[in-house]
Amino acid sequence: MTPMGMKLKLITLIMVCILSIPSLPNASAQEVRYDWLGLTMKEGTIDLPGGYKLEAKIDFIGGAAAYAVKAQVYKGSMDNPCLTGGGAWAYMEGGGTLPTRTEIVVKENCPFDKGGNILYRIIIKGDESSKENKTIAFDIIDSIYSPDANLTLNIGFPKSKEYDAASSQVIIPVTLRNDGPASISWVKALVTWGRLEGEGSINLTQSVPNPSYSTSSSANYTFGGLDVNKSYSMSLTFAAGPGQYKYGNYSVNFLVYYGTKFRYEGFNATRNVKIFRYDPSASKVVSDSVKLVFGLKYKGRVGNPLVSVIAERPTGDMEVNEGDPISFSFYLQNTGADSAYNVTIRVNVNPDLPTEITAPSSVAGRSFPIVVTGEMPPKARSDKVEFRIVVPKGSGGTIYRVNITAGYFDIRNKYYEATRFFTITVRQPGISKLYVTKTISSSTVPVNGTIEVDVIVSNNGTAAASKVTIEDDFPRDLFKLVSGDTKLTASSLSPGGVLALSYKLRAVREGIATFGSAKVTYIDPQEGQKTILSSMKSPVVVTIVKPELSVRIEDIPPNVTNVNSLIQFSIYMMNKGNGDAKKLSVEMEFSPGLYMVNPPTLDKGEGVVCDQPTWEPREGSVKLVLSCDTVKPQGFVKMILNLKTQTTGKQWIRVNSISYLTPDGSSQISVPAAYSYSTVVVTPFETRVFYLSIFTFSVLLVAMFVIGVTRGFSISLGRRMGRRVGGFEG
Repeated sequence: MTPMGMKLKLITLIMVCILSIPSLPNASAQEVRYDWLGLTMKEGTIDLPGGYKLEAKIDFIGGAAAYAVKAQVYKGSMDNPCLTGGGAWAYMEGGGTLPTRTEIVVKENCPFDKGGNILYRIIIKGDESSKENKTIAFDIIDSIYSPDANLTLNIGFPKSKEYDAASSQVIIPVTLRNDGPASISWVKALVTWGRLEGEGSINLTQSVPNPSYSTSSSANYTFGGLDVNKSYSMSLTFAAGPGQYKYGNYSVNFLVYYGTKFRYEGFNATRNVKIFRYDPSASKVVSDSVKLVFGLKYKGRVGNPLVSVIAERPTGDMEVNEGDPISFSFYLQNTGADSAYNVTIRVNVNPDLPTEITAPSSVAGRSFPIVVTGEMPPKARSDKVEFRIVVPKGSGGTIYRVNITAGYFDIRNKYYEATRFFTITVRQPGISKLYVTKTISSSTVPVNGTIEVDVIVSNNGTAAASKVTIEDDFPRDLFKLVSGDTKLTASSLSPGGVLALSYKLRAVREGIATFGSAKVTYIDPQEGQKTILSSMKSPVVVTIVKPELSVRIEDIPPNVTNVNSLIQFSIYMMNKGNGDAKKLSVEMEFSPGLYMVNPPTLDKGEGVVCDQPTWEPREGSVKLVLSCDTVKPQGFVKMILNLKTQTTGKQWIRVNSISYLTPDGSSQISVPAAYSYSTVVVTPFETRVFYLSIFTFSVLLVAMFVIGVTRGFSISLGRRMGRRVGGFEG
């Protein structure tokens, strides 16, 4: 190899090593930056963050025989360009050789070659620009400025306020303020009001400003845009109250929508960047409410008793034989919030049969109606009341209806009734009467889970049924028969006898299964062959579900950090399936050189039940365990660790395992947990030495490069093409 070739190989190797060295953090390395994606502009000039202006136009470049976007950045006035050399170009048709995208690095100082901290980067996208529409597409990335907007809803009124008066006028001041950092394009407010409990009403009597639309219980307000640190004010006057000696609880609710122009798309943990995309329809919402409580001391004394007839014998409808005596036993219970007065019991039998009261002894032998007590306080119950009737001979086939009614008054003399009904069917001699019920063990089953189906046939008649056949079926596209059979035959079924058909099914895929009725055929000694269908004791629809847990790491430690620095690690888990994820278990560990500043923080969605994470030091690591009993569909849990680097050297965090059970607990599902992160902890002195070595090495590299160029060779670097993204006009 020639000496020149050896030099070229050495320089190339040095450049590869430098490019492979991870960047060290500085004082602002942990600062979150922002991407503004999907921006467009018409030819001309627009304002940029930080007091800059972007001028862009489409020109035909004769030397390249192609159209290109020419861009220049100005500071303050158009007489102060920041890019030397006439600006930047991005060709609209690269043809494989011309760059279709160009990057403008915007710094603190203008011109930019003066140096200074980088504020953001502008990516001019010639390949997505349109010379027909004269629109230029571009992105702003790695910006210190956020495009997001945040509106605060400040209500100058207590969250809850009590009044002793029967009614009152209430004035509620409201301020809507843009706390920035970006402007808000529009603001819309919805105010609703109504009664939560008790009596009375609440009404809006005056509003400043006037609503754009209103009803008796709501008002809509529409405002324009709102610059940073600017606000809108509202004042609402209500008349509310339940009246004298009454209780009323009312609420006023505020729901405010506002346009943000940018839609949040997610967080890039590698770049420490929050990603936003321009969307004129993007919006956010804030809400709050206040409560107005009147006459609280009258709550519970508004006259709402609730008396129930509790039957002990019989507990339901009956089938009896001719001549049978039937005994009834029941009591009354007040489950309401106030007393019941003048409680009176009446019993009616239709067709008419005589009744005989047997208990309590104070009313035994008397006839209905009877008064149980003058006052029945809340939670009180009466003595047992017992009576009997006798079914007369020759009444076979008759159906009697027994109505037990308890009438009572509340404290305001309002009348109520509680009723219990019984049906008594008198059997006909020589008739077989079959009843069939079908029961499914569960209305929800996971994929590969099992359910049991039971069909019970009983003979409540007075004669045996012959040639009894039970037939059933199931959705065969969703279930597979595991055990048992769907058909059963018996030569006869005697009075009082029972036949049972049972089988087990396994769910094979997700879906909703509808089960039909079981069919029973038999021969009655008097009426011949009969067919009956089952009644369902459980839902006829079974949902086959499958939990699916997704995992992402949202905050990770930097590659290098100083000792005694704070770092954050967070793991986000969401159930994207349609079934409950049971017994979620997450096992992690981290090196002992990391100190947990405070207990892990949990952010949980609706339907998520978790225990507080536990951790314990072990030899060479600290083990941490998170356990969640249930994560319902679309439910999520995020665990955030705040750690402090207390020892120099390599420190690490690992997620060892993530597992959960199917809804029925029959199967365990494991999530691949290849999550391992490390950081090198150094002292501030080591950081400065490293920076100095990098600077020295860079100077050496430049010197060698200059020597190589003077000796007649050059290094050609390939062009990296940008990622194509959609654009919206800004």
